[in-house]
Amino acid sequence: MSEEKEVTFKVSDRRQFNSDGTLRNDFEPEPEPVAVAAPPVAEPEAVAALAPEPEDEPGESMFAEFVMELASNAMMMLGLVEHPQYGRIPPDPEAARHYIELIGMLKDKTRNNLTPAEQRTLDEILGTLRAQYVGLAQRR
Repeated sequence: MSEEKEVTFKVSDRRQFNSDGTLRNDFEPEPEPVAVAAPPVAEPEAVAALAPEPEDEPGESMFAEFVMELASNAMMMLGLVEHPQYGRIPPDPEAARHYIELIGMLKDKTRNNLTPAEQRTLDEILGTLRAQYVGLAQRR
């Protein structure tokens, strides 16, 4: 009929103390897992200057966060900010231009539909990124 395989397993007592509370002679502590922290990312003053002011309405802060996310990616591609995982990466002008164009398109598509604070944030970020892009292009 069917063959039965013998199941074997090993029981390891990982307790540190005996039943009377004394330390076991054969106890070997397991090594503590090492937590690897992400390298700190030093944000330049430009990022702090571009941070939006606190808004009154929740939708305004979400819009500002979205624009800042695109701007952060553009700044990484321009070599202005370190990548959170990989550190400093070489500038990639084409990728930076892509993000800058996305923000420009967002500005065009939301014209006359933003609060004054949102419009100001978008204008400042776009102006700063375009100036940084031109500076990078002239250095190359």
